[in-house]
Amino acid sequence: MRIDQSVIDEIKNKTDILDLVSEYVKLEKRGRNYIGLCPFHDEKTPSFTVSEDKQICHCFGCKKGGNVFQFTQEIKDVSFVEAVKDLGERVNIQVDIGQNQTNSSTKIASDELKMIEMHELIKDYYHYALMKTVEGEEALNYLHERGFTDDLIKEREIGYAPDNSHFCHDFLEKKGYDIELAFEAGLLSRNEENFTYFDRFRNRIMFPLKNGQGRIVGYSGRTYTDQEPKYLNSPETPIFQKRRILYNLNKARKFIRKQDEIILLEGFMDVIKSDYAGLKQVVASMGTQLSQEHITFLQKLTQNVTLMFDGDYAGKEATLKTGQALLNQGLNVYVVQLPSGMDPDDYIRKYDNEQFLKFVQQDKQSFVLFKVKMYQNEINHNDLAYEKHFKETVRDLSLVNSGIIRNKLIQNIADIFKVNPETIQYELDATYQHQMSSNTYPTFQDEPSKQQLILGRLTKNEKAERALIKHLTKDKDTFLNYYQKIVPEDFTNSYLKRIFSYLYDYYSKNDYYTISDMMQYIESNELREVLIELDQYHL
Repeated sequence: MRIDQSVIDEIKNKTDILDLVSEYVKLEKRGRNYIGLCPFHDEKTPSFTVSEDKQICHCFGCKKGGNVFQFTQEIKDVSFVEAVKDLGERVNIQVDIGQNQTNSSTKIASDELKMIEMHELIKDYYHYALMKTVEGEEALNYLHERGFTDDLIKEREIGYAPDNSHFCHDFLEKKGYDIELAFEAGLLSRNEENFTYFDRFRNRIMFPLKNGQGRIVGYSGRTYTDQEPKYLNSPETPIFQKRRILYNLNKARKFIRKQDEIILLEGFMDVIKSDYAGLKQVVASMGTQLSQEHITFLQKLTQNVTLMFDGDYAGKEATLKTGQALLNQGLNVYVVQLPSGMDPDDYIRKYDNEQFLKFVQQDKQSFVLFKVKMYQNEINHNDLAYEKHFKETVRDLSLVNSGIIRNKLIQNIADIFKVNPETIQYELDATYQHQMSSNTYPTFQDEPSKQQLILGRLTKNEKAERALIKHLTKDKDTFLNYYQKIVPEDFTNSYLKRIFSYLYDYYSKNDYYTISDMMQYIESNELREVLIELDQYHL
């Protein structure tokens, strides 16, 4: 089937290829582009390049890539139509795929999109109830007392669910949504005796919870009275799984990439206040321990994770557990230890934003050192615990990626264990030898040999043809001027001949040339590769 070109263009314009690829590949900035390990083949040296300016990606090893649609087709092994629909859902654009496509998977996708629509529609209703109604005044005053300005409330789209069992129910029903689907989406609850539906959230301050693409998939309702529980979150639904949600990821992603660091906080309220204070690379899990899915997300964004949990006993215990899980997965883990009994909001309120940012920057220590300090009393007074913690510490040191950091840690940790640094280094070397002799390391396929570019070996005449095609991508007027004088058959190189024909189709519908747009007119992966080579060719 054919999707309206205006819809395709709108989806492409709203989808940033850097954000899209970053969900699958850990990228590092190199000059004007970004580079990472190719997601389509095994390699040791990064050869996958993303151009933010041109909105394309390309692997110089396996040659795969293209614009946002072609990348999605490759990474998800789907058709072009399915790729357009998938990317459309990311940017809240519904793609009509026709009645002949109504199979079970399409219905599931449609239901999930409707669930998201419900959450995003009721968000405005909740926000109005908080800001404009008498019933919402007490909740609004509570937020103001907690340091939430009206601008912050608006920015975070915070709302209020009135103490009414049918506020959300009646709103969605009037909008024509299926009430049972609203129940499955987690917005309503159900009386299992008479199967009647009522609002899940009542008399609570409502915080929208968004997925990595910025779509609202759930809510956390906070009480402002003595109501229990303190926080009521959406249940597990097809669109909301806690193990896959990191609060603020959609907003923090570009700052994480820029700082090459992610700061993990204990709760979403900590994130809101820290972000407002100027700490932008912050996220939080939804009241659960970090899942493997969470860790995988983090690894695709950065290798550096800083933990800043509350300064109470529970916060320290959570830091130990989470930090160990991250260290075991090969990440560089750091800790910012808040003063006893404080959370980020407490610190900001007591001091100010500037002092908070300075504290986070200056009081960062390696997780390995934090862990040793946590057990220092046992190390000093219990010989059995001393030996146990010494062995654990040596193992932890073997997981530290940076040799510079490791050497610094050895010096600091030697003082705590009251041994020479050489003793720790000796045990560390023994650990490395044991790992090498006992572990079975994965074998990697040989990297693809450096293949000749498709246009790498050209005759003198073909080089002139290449220069001409490159010149014709300059603008529409230039192309039309030459098109009156030459025809595709004038080209001796078959690739360039086909691209010349595609350029005519392209310029018949577009006034300006971009390689990302041109990609949509070419179905052959080989021709796309030629197009990318041409783009990189300098006249």
